[in-house]
Amino acid sequence: MAWRALQSSHLMGVEYDDETHEPQILTFQFVNGAIYRTAYPVPRTSVDSLLQSSSAGSYFHSKIEPVFGMVKLADGTTKSGRRSTRNFRR
Repeated sequence: MAWRALQSSHLMGVEYDDETHEPQILTFQFVNGAIYRTAYPVPRTSVDSLLQSSSAGSYFHSKIEPVFGMVKLADGTTKSGRRSTRNFRR
């Protein structure tokens, strides 16, 4: 799944990798630019529920983060001090 934008005050977007060398890994970018991925595989049903949730942030904090853990990939800023971003698809 390509990067997808989320309607959330906490999360900018998400990418679900279920076909390559890191199957079923969910990667998030927060509105502050920080990027995290899940520490453990996430089933497709959980990803679908996140995408269909009325509050992606609440779903993330209650159903994804405590169950699958998070690993920080980027702190949200580049060396020049600019916020890192991804190109999200709506």
